[in-house]
Amino acid sequence: MTRTDLLRSWFVAPPLAGKWVILWILISLPVATVIRSSMHCSDAIGDCCAPFFVFVLLTAILLGSLAAVVAAVASMVVSILLFSQQAHPMQMGDGSELLSTILFALYCVLIICSVEYVRRAFARFSRIASTKETSSGVIFSLEKGQAWASWPGSPSPVRLGPEHEVTAMMEDFIAQVELGHRLAERAAERAQGSNARVSAEA
Repeated sequence: MTRTDLLRSWFVAPPLAGKWVILWILISLPVATVIRSSMHCSDAIGDCCAPFFVFVLLTAILLGSLAAVVAAVASMVVSILLFSQQAHPMQMGDGSELLSTILFALYCVLIICSVEYVRRAFARFSRIASTKETSSGVIFSLEKGQAWASWPGSPSPVRLGPEHEVTAMMEDFIAQVELGHRLAERAAERAQGSNARVSAEA
């Protein structure tokens, strides 16, 4: 795997499949909670949230935005239940407690959106860079009458459509390319003929 392929596997698409979401949360959320509990902070939800923010950030990078949203909600619930300064955690009568919860949610949204923006920007950069390559590495395949295409950096094959439609479109595309080549060759021949006549007359 080249360095570019490695970067694409981490930034263009989450490197872990969706099936890892539950296992990741069951392992990582308790770790973040233990670290938060060991910190000497007040009982406000918004204090000492760095472990939960790191948890959300790593989830966004490894598993994607949807999994990060689940991680953010789970972190918020744990914070309310374990670190709320209210006698009854689910009752947020204190305005500062409500403000801390809102800020916690906003920070999580900012983290998730930042990761998603970087991922899309890198994907766009990869597509632009790939146009300069001599070989795109596109692979076409058929499955149950459907045509699929995949290429390096693509998280999964892309369905192009029914086989007969895709075949017709490809044939039409090839015919257009060949026509363009013939027209370009004729134009070049005419240009060379004109230059030859001008030289002969001179």
